[in-house]
Amino acid sequence: MRILESLAELVFPTRCAGCELPGELLCRACRESLPLIDLTGACPRCGAPWGRLVCTECWDREWKFEAALSLGEFEAPLARAVVLHKDAGERRLASTLGTLLAEKIGAEWPAWPGGIAFVPATREALRRRGFDHGRAIAAAVAAGLEVPLVPALIRTRALDQRLLGRDARKANAAGTFAVTASVVGRVLLVDDVFTTGATLDDAARALLEGGAAAVRVASVARAW
Repeated sequence: MRILESLAELVFPTRCAGCELPGELLCRACRESLPLIDLTGACPRCGAPWGRLVCTECWDREWKFEAALSLGEFEAPLARAVVLHKDAGERRLASTLGTLLAEKIGAEWPAWPGGIAFVPATREALRRRGFDHGRAIAAAVAAGLEVPLVPALIRTRALDQRLLGRDARKANAAGTFAVTASVVGRVLLVDDVFTTGATLDDAARALLEGGAAAVRVASVARAW
């Protein structure tokens, strides 16, 4: 196996997801330039940057989850790493992104989660990508925090949110998720990108209805 990995590295050398320089999946310079979100100024409910006092993203919304945070904003080089992992098949980035997110969760919410859940991919996405990118990141987060992965969520119907506006996303996501078994304790719901929060909110609803005591949300990136 190591011989095959060495040969693969010779033919297709590892390149940084941010700058494409050879050597590492995410080089030191790109790690230091990640558009990290300072949670001291972020909205404590939805995690939007600069929303601590007045959050225009969620001031008129009621969330099912009790709090949310994101590692950084959906901008380069973080956005490029997320896209390369999800759509270009660079599966090794799951460990890198998940570990970084776990470090932030551990610092902000120490010992809070009892389990890590994730938003499952649609069947079409699984066929197209060949893997569940959300589960891969969540598994790395669970390993980093040393808590169990809880693959409890299923999709009751497929949905595509990419071309929808905020209100349409919320309506489209309603009733999308259910749980396959009883869920207990405090559950941290992990996803790669938080956009409007509609999908994550419905997933949180399903977890609470399935028995979770509380749900918080953590994402690698926050989009606008």
